[in-house]
Amino acid sequence: MAKYDGVVIGAGHNSLVLAAYLTLAGQKVAVLERNGQVGGGCTTEEPSLPGYRFNLHSNFYMGFRHAPFFRDLELYRFGFSIVEPPVQQGTTFSDGSCIVLHHDLDESCKALARFSERDAKTFRDLSVRYEQEMRQLLTSIRYSAPLPPEVLRDRLAGPQGREYLSHSRFDMFEVVRHYFENERIQTMLLALMHVGTAENAPGAGAAFPATIAAVRSYTLPVGGSASFTRALRRLVEAGGSSVVTSADVREIVVKDGRATGVRLDTGEFVEARNFVASGIDAPATIRMSGEENYSQSVREKMRKWYWGNHSSMTLHLALKAVPQYRSAAFDPNIAKAFNIFFGMDTLGDIEAAFSDNEKGLFPSVLMGNGACNSAFDPLYSPSDGHVAFWWPFVPYSVDGAPSNWDDHREEYAKKTLEKWRVHATNLDGDNIRAHHLSTPLDSERLNVNMVQGAARMGAWVPWQLGHNRPHPELSGTRTPIEGLYLCGSSTTGSGGGLNGAPGYIAANSIVDDLSLTRTWTPIASPEWAH
Repeated sequence: MAKYDGVVIGAGHNSLVLAAYLTLAGQKVAVLERNGQVGGGCTTEEPSLPGYRFNLHSNFYMGFRHAPFFRDLELYRFGFSIVEPPVQQGTTFSDGSCIVLHHDLDESCKALARFSERDAKTFRDLSVRYEQEMRQLLTSIRYSAPLPPEVLRDRLAGPQGREYLSHSRFDMFEVVRHYFENERIQTMLLALMHVGTAENAPGAGAAFPATIAAVRSYTLPVGGSASFTRALRRLVEAGGSSVVTSADVREIVVKDGRATGVRLDTGEFVEARNFVASGIDAPATIRMSGEENYSQSVREKMRKWYWGNHSSMTLHLALKAVPQYRSAAFDPNIAKAFNIFFGMDTLGDIEAAFSDNEKGLFPSVLMGNGACNSAFDPLYSPSDGHVAFWWPFVPYSVDGAPSNWDDHREEYAKKTLEKWRVHATNLDGDNIRAHHLSTPLDSERLNVNMVQGAARMGAWVPWQLGHNRPHPELSGTRTPIEGLYLCGSSTTGSGGGLNGAPGYIAANSIVDDLSLTRTWTPIASPEWAH
């Protein structure tokens, strides 16, 4: 291979976001991907029947229109677009009732008022506060290098800033109970927080403002989640950089304290004149670049990195007709909802699901969310069919061993479909053309940095978020090795998820360090002192 200005390890969306920005800044970049295709968590395949397209990982692009790269990179020019359905969220319960949230705030509050007038008013007040008044702050926090806690407190010294920070005194259950009184509404909101892979640890309530801010702005990638990373690849290559698949990086080469390139499993050396950026998980990056280059504190934390006590399993269905939910008799809008939750009726159900995941059991309470993507974008299925999925939360090591996912795949698929049928009336043999169960073990095989099926490349717990992700010495994406940067989902304050923040933050760090010229205006650092 030729010499490059920069080498990026992995071709997930964060790596490609970084490569896109650096290419725009005039760098010749090589993105190296071990798999035969790009995408990482942005994977769309047809594993059941031709023409039935399943997003195997990412599906709900939350608040995407507020992401800076959505504006800066003009990805529409490279074939990427999104749909924002008018009816956003649906939570359906086993008694036939449901809660539906719309893009329109008034319609959402009407639906909530059927359960609690007080909670509907609270939801309206919080929505205005977090979606409008705090929007700039929330975007800034997500897309800026994490600040040390004492610095962040000084920056957010005003009454509204203190209110935002106050959520960190709660766990997930405490924060929803603090604001809302009706258990059905509490259950819906707790499920929405949990879908972000937040675990119920002290401090997890800090995610509450961002949850409320995004709850009515979920979007669907047109044609599949792979369309996002394909568009990024087109941009990178159009700018003169390269994306190389089936290139497995085994070592980050460090000479005299500086990253000078990478070595592939073939023995080939790929030189990087200016930088190396790693989009794979932080523990693997530290090993590949030499643990001796990091402090004892960093080494110990990476060896004890907490991947989480739950993953997700997804049952994909190729259908003739869209799923019909029993709760449509209560609110017909459930038939139009994009993201649909079911499986839990009470906070106790969620606690039971958490408990079984912690114990490594196939959950007695299967709870999670899903969608019928073809109802919003016809490119997901043939004209005479539909696709739908449901992803309940499950443990990686199930009923004694991860291998049980392979050994009992059809048994788990059957149990999952039976639970789904409690809420949907037409998921019978006449309507189902094929099914495909994607397990935590499958996730780990496809994406080796999703260790133990951890889609976020590390649990969202306080000691692995904010300035602590992955470690205070590494939280700004820079490392002690000159020219080596972290840009994967196990880095930066907001953690994983489909937001591009790690790639965006690392790109800005590299541009600053190399004194390159930006073609974009970076997000301002968090500040709210009024």
